[in-house]
Amino acid sequence: MNPDAVLRLVARREGRRITGVSVHNPRPQVAQGLVGLGVDEALKLVATFPTLCPRAQTIAATAACVAAGAANLQRAEAWAEERALAAETAQDHLWRLMLDWPRLFGHAPRTDRFAKLHHRLAQIGDAREAYELGGDLLDLVAVELLTGFFRTTREPSGLREFVERARRGGTIGAALADLIEMGSSTPEGEAVPLLPTLAAGAWANELGGIPSPAFCAAPTLFGRAHETGVLARHAGSMMVRNLLTHRHRIAARLFARVVDLSDSASRLRHPLAGDMPVLVDAAPLGAGAGLACVETPRGLLMHAVRLDGERIADYAIVSPTEWNFHAQGPFVREGCDWEAPSHAAVMLRLQVLALSLDPCMAYEIAIEDVAGA
Repeated sequence: MNPDAVLRLVARREGRRITGVSVHNPRPQVAQGLVGLGVDEALKLVATFPTLCPRAQTIAATAACVAAGAANLQRAEAWAEERALAAETAQDHLWRLMLDWPRLFGHAPRTDRFAKLHHRLAQIGDAREAYELGGDLLDLVAVELLTGFFRTTREPSGLREFVERARRGGTIGAALADLIEMGSSTPEGEAVPLLPTLAAGAWANELGGIPSPAFCAAPTLFGRAHETGVLARHAGSMMVRNLLTHRHRIAARLFARVVDLSDSASRLRHPLAGDMPVLVDAAPLGAGAGLACVETPRGLLMHAVRLDGERIADYAIVSPTEWNFHAQGPFVREGCDWEAPSHAAVMLRLQVLALSLDPCMAYEIAIEDVAGA
């Protein structure tokens, strides 16, 4: 959340082989700056955090304080929380899908189209406007991003047909085809496990109290690093599952992002649908303490607070980036133990891996050659 903090991703190369990856995350734990503040003052400060998901942060902070028993504080209506989160998630996904992924593979970004949709998502008025915008986003996926996949109702029979459909049209289809043609990646059995969906109460039992600074910097579940985000949410989707089966994990994340965009569009049209998992959940975390879990574009965001009267006695934030760029997390696991013919090929693979995991802070990638290799 600090604009000056840059995530540094360093790959070690011996000849043509990447033998190791390290992550240097200098982001300070800004939650400690909330300690001692009144609840209202703390919530106002959270709203000013320089973050890519300001609505999610504010909703999580409010829900955690309410769960802790803060007096004279209420959450927004559930449908309003969901609409705000769905709009923010759609904005973020459009940024990646219409600008960043096309640029990475040399395709023209959809700058004007993105700007118009981003503005509309920031200015949603009533339910009718949300419904219409959700429909426009679903049309965008079918007509502009993945055209080739919507010309037939049959699933692709294999990777070759998948690539052929992707190449038939659509900016993200082209990027998907490019990813697959780069070659396979980490086998599913060797990948970091996907973070399961747990209720806030289950997380409260697992954590046992306010998470420590060490946990916030390197979170684990059952003692292991996990991956959070769109792949964890949509690994069961047929197309995503097929890509995982064929060892195209990065492409699976990209396709899962499109699925997640479609889900966000559906939430705008039909908030709180019974067949959709909740985006916000909260539970007590012991006496005078509360925990909120919010699903964001990048994955699970957790806020935990302990109150002393109406003042913050302790506060912790666990962000998705700290899961995905953990020292034993998916970037480190998938970033090493492979070969590439050139420096450009190494850099491109590390770039697509980082973008697929999408840190919520600026990052830089460096390649260091091992002496004597």
